[in-house]
Amino acid sequence: MAAAQLLFSFIAVLFMLPHLTISAINHNVFLICILLIYALSQLFSQIFCVALHIADDGSRVRFIFHLKDYKDKYRAGDITTIQVIILGNYRIGEHRHPFNPNISVNDKMGNTSYITGVHNIFNPDLDNWRIVFMPIMVGLFNVLITDENFNTFDASMHYYVTPGPIYPAGGIVSWMDEVNDFVAGTKATVLILPKDAFGNNVTSVSEGKNVEISFEVYATNANGSKIDLLNVSNRGWNGFGYLYIEFIVTTAGSFLAHISHNNQTLIGSPLPFTVDPGTVDVSNCLPEWIDETDSFQLFSTMETFIKLRDKYGNLVPRGLAAFDFDVMEKGTNLSLPIGDLRYEEVSPGIESFSFKLIEPGDFILMISDKYKKNHILNMPYEFNVYIGYVDGVASIVNGSGLNSSVAGEVCKFSILLRDAYQYPSPLALENLQVQITLPSLSLRVNPQIYPSDSHNGTQTTGMLNYGPFGPTGIASVYPYNNSTRNWKIMTSAFEVLFVPEKSGVYEIRVFCGNIPLKDGLPFIKEVSAGKVNSSISRIVNFAPKVSTLIVNDLVVQLLDSFSNPVLFQARNLFLQIASINRSDFTVFRFVDNKDGTYTGSYLVMEAGTYEICVTFDETHLLPCPFGVNAYDGDYFPIAYNDPVSVWEDESIAFNAVGNDLYSVETQHSLDIRRYMKNYYTLCWQPGHGSLLQHGILFRYTPYKGFYGNDSFIYTISDVNGNIASGYVNIYVLCIPPQFVSFPSELQANEDILGPKFGGFLGFEITYSNPLENISVMLGAEHGTVFLSPLPMQLWHPMWNELSVTKMEGRPEDLHLVGRLEVVNFALQSLQYIGKLDNFSFSIGDPDHLHFPGNESIFRVMFSLEVSSGFLSAKLPAELISTTEVKLKHSKQWQPLQTFVEISGYFTVKAKGLRFRGRINDCNNVLQKLLYYVGDEDGGILKVNVNDMGWYGCYPDCAEMMSVPLITEATVNLLTKMPVPPLVDHVTVESVIVIELVVLSSLAMILLFFSCKCVIVLVHEKKKRQAQALNFHLYKLQQQNSNQQTSSTDSSENMSPKENEEPSNLSIP
Repeated sequence: MAAAQLLFSFIAVLFMLPHLTISAINHNVFLICILLIYALSQLFSQIFCVALHIADDGSRVRFIFHLKDYKDKYRAGDITTIQVIILGNYRIGEHRHPFNPNISVNDKMGNTSYITGVHNIFNPDLDNWRIVFMPIMVGLFNVLITDENFNTFDASMHYYVTPGPIYPAGGIVSWMDEVNDFVAGTKATVLILPKDAFGNNVTSVSEGKNVEISFEVYATNANGSKIDLLNVSNRGWNGFGYLYIEFIVTTAGSFLAHISHNNQTLIGSPLPFTVDPGTVDVSNCLPEWIDETDSFQLFSTMETFIKLRDKYGNLVPRGLAAFDFDVMEKGTNLSLPIGDLRYEEVSPGIESFSFKLIEPGDFILMISDKYKKNHILNMPYEFNVYIGYVDGVASIVNGSGLNSSVAGEVCKFSILLRDAYQYPSPLALENLQVQITLPSLSLRVNPQIYPSDSHNGTQTTGMLNYGPFGPTGIASVYPYNNSTRNWKIMTSAFEVLFVPEKSGVYEIRVFCGNIPLKDGLPFIKEVSAGKVNSSISRIVNFAPKVSTLIVNDLVVQLLDSFSNPVLFQARNLFLQIASINRSDFTVFRFVDNKDGTYTGSYLVMEAGTYEICVTFDETHLLPCPFGVNAYDGDYFPIAYNDPVSVWEDESIAFNAVGNDLYSVETQHSLDIRRYMKNYYTLCWQPGHGSLLQHGILFRYTPYKGFYGNDSFIYTISDVNGNIASGYVNIYVLCIPPQFVSFPSELQANEDILGPKFGGFLGFEITYSNPLENISVMLGAEHGTVFLSPLPMQLWHPMWNELSVTKMEGRPEDLHLVGRLEVVNFALQSLQYIGKLDNFSFSIGDPDHLHFPGNESIFRVMFSLEVSSGFLSAKLPAELISTTEVKLKHSKQWQPLQTFVEISGYFTVKAKGLRFRGRINDCNNVLQKLLYYVGDEDGGILKVNVNDMGWYGCYPDCAEMMSVPLITEATVNLLTKMPVPPLVDHVTVESVIVIELVVLSSLAMILLFFSCKCVIVLVHEKKKRQAQALNFHLYKLQQQNSNQQTSSTDSSENMSPKENEEPSNLSIP
């Protein structure tokens, strides 16, 4: 700027030099010197300011940032470091506000869904300042670092993030092509979308083509039982960014496929799927008989169920299948006719056939397909038909063996066979079957059956150790002989002996061939445990190391001789403690755990070694004694439970062992952090988020879309091998509802519904919990908001779940409560009506404010009349008797002749209207008055109020005037439609332009005529001046002619010359 001023001064001097005169040289030289001095002073002042600015910049602190090693590509989960370079003299502690920059990534500051673990490392070593964070989202990101106190603004850095390593438990599983319905024997494919620990998709490009991760797959039914899956194989990448697993399903039904890795279930698991059976395989169809026997009573019915199965053993519901049934006599192979064969489907996939047994003997049953090429399973079936008449209801089964007993005792009951007429019905021993089962353990007891003589109470020597499922290892109580001859003994009375060894509830059923006794209902028998056997009862759980001043427990299990748990024996158990150093201790009574185990407790006061024994009825239980070492409390580690909170779209790192306690020896170790890294393990992984361990720090990241409670358990151990477990409760916070879309500009007219159809579109709310109710409050400052009529739904209407109420204190506002889907749909029906401009348009009477009586008595005469058109008003029914109207072509007031009253109101349409009513009635009519335009564009409304003589009627109405007071107001009614702003703007501009053109034209015309007048006046003035001059010359000539004689010269002078014309001003 100084240079510009100097240049201007020189130019001014050079411009002045040509105009200088010799007399002014000294003065101008002085001015030139002044100008040069001024310009030079300005130049030096500017140079001085620049120097001061440079010196100030040298003292001001500046910061430069760059990524460490200028690296701009990272994997999710890597540590990113920003180096901070200080320019200037920065001294720690000397600044009022120390340097504390804010880091923003893609316009989000601090820990966000983009980065986590932001930490400033500003050490005393100024050359090693850095900012560290961990990128957790894939993509390209821009970094902005700001600090207002130091005027720091750096947006020069950007970096790119690729997915991190595969976090197997974070993968999302689904069925290939969304197909989850298979046929038995076909291949099923499960897709896994691999994720890293932060929810980013992992591809073969970032992870590599060879994935050495094995996923476990198993399937369960509705009861939780596992089913077989064949040829399960992890196949790796499928070329579309998915890992896939193949297996073959063989069991029909509805199941759940569980996919896990190291006992961690993947997202989306379990996957439901169904398996349909294949085609019927005749060779795999299975016959089942109602009675588990091959002996049938003559004239009874043999009924068999055939299960139609495919080659994998699944039932095939296909209706009646064509089978061929053939009964042959054993030995001769002669076919017997079956005349009354019944064949039907009893349930899908199960068919029943039955026929009457009318001949005794040994027979063979053959079931095959209709072509007799393939037989069903367990064919041929051999059975015997014996002659007998046992009636299952009339026969008797009783004895003490059916009652409750103790395990190990011999139980006995008798069987008396009767026919339908209560006569004894002999039966061969081999045709009698006794089933004794313990359903809780799926155990069957093998009984001993022998015939007895019902007449003299003696028993025969024949015995049968009968059991179709094989022996159970129970020793025989009596010697017996299972010869064929003894099996054929015919009698109607039998004795049954058995020894139940396991405690529980038994079921006993008796069959005579295929005839069940007691209609097949079981006899119920309860067996309890025997006496405690001290040799096999023992202490099953105790701690060899215990803490002093803390109640410690041990568990004792009492068993009988058959290893059955013995209950209700707590009062017979005693705890004995002996101390080597004679320290104090306290013992407590045993507590029955109701399952045969008992918990004993004791407390030792001092550290030392103790010997403990448990006795039952003065008998020691093993091991006795056992040693226990007691230590002070600081010897054992203690893990405390920790609460952690994190937003659903962020990640958090925390130290779970920061508040835990360790033994003194562990605390004195050389490197506690390194030690805890090795003895800090997970026992239970969280189920809804990823968990990474970095030394003693855990990093938890919730899975996408999850909110709520999550948890995991960790275990710590010290140098002495002591362990402690801690529980971490993680509260994943749901992001509050947010508007993600809303219209920026809404247009509406006052007192007009907008929009006329539907609602304002564009409102949308996002919220992670679609089932939780959210609340939305809608209000307008100068209007009313409401919902348009919602569309009808023929299915289950969602509006049942929407609550719409008015806000307290603001009836023009709305309060919506409902699920996200319902509220978003309701917002599409939002409408608005604006208020009219405020204006005062009412009537009143000062006497009404002080009227002492009932206000209903104070009435005025109120009239309305228009000059053109007619009025419409809605009046309360109580004004019918006082209402008068003036019709269109009438000038007289007429009483109301016809009216229609609806809900206490009637409507009047007329040129004029008047009635006698209260002040409020008049104002209500005035506010809701409607005007209909007549032949003219507008009209005049006359409002007249007559106070009916109430003037001065206060305080006692004694001075009421007899003459009423009347007031009248005139209102001009304009019915022209308002001009739109655009048209109005264009019209005003047009008027201005036309006005300018007209004024310009008038001005030009006025100027033209003014100029013309001036020209005419100038010519007239010149003409008059010439005439006056000629007249003056003529006078002079007359005088000269009288004084002089005539001469030739004068006549020549006065006469015109040749070729000259006379003047137009000369007088002839």
